[in-house]
Amino acid sequence: MKGNPLLRLIIILILLMAVFWPVLKITHPAVVPSPTAAISASSSPQSTGSSPADQGSQKNIASTLRIILLVHAAPSPLHCSIRQGEDRLLSESNAISPGEYRTDVEITKGKDLLVTADWKNEEPHALRVEVLVQGYQAPLEKTFWAQQSLEDTLPIPDSFLP
Repeated sequence: MKGNPLLRLIIILILLMAVFWPVLKITHPAVVPSPTAAISASSSPQSTGSSPADQGSQKNIASTLRIILLVHAAPSPLHCSIRQGEDRLLSESNAISPGEYRTDVEITKGKDLLVTADWKNEEPHALRVEVLVQGYQAPLEKTFWAQQSLEDTLPIPDSFLP
């Protein structure tokens, strides 16, 4: 390659600077404050005289989490449901396509999700459950394998986001 070395250096620096900005944006995304941080920041430090009932309701709010629950099954089950305690979070009515279910629900941290499904034959079947929290990229997910019926749990840890 012929040409002035100084001109080649300037062209290479311009190309590197053009690539630097998008790479910087990808590797260092903007920090988005979590909803619980905004709630705790908006509460005043002068409200130390709260009653025990208020503290219990604040603890209950902190222990629940709004999520999107996704289920992918292959092949499509005859019956599929997810419960947490006595609350039914997902059922056949939440089907978005054959073998796929989606719902927006509120769950309690520290209580396991009970996953049940039934198929019509004894062949191996797969079912994947994903728990997505808005604003966070890493989902909590688990894949289950079963033959004719499935009854298993997906643990939701106390330390789960946020």
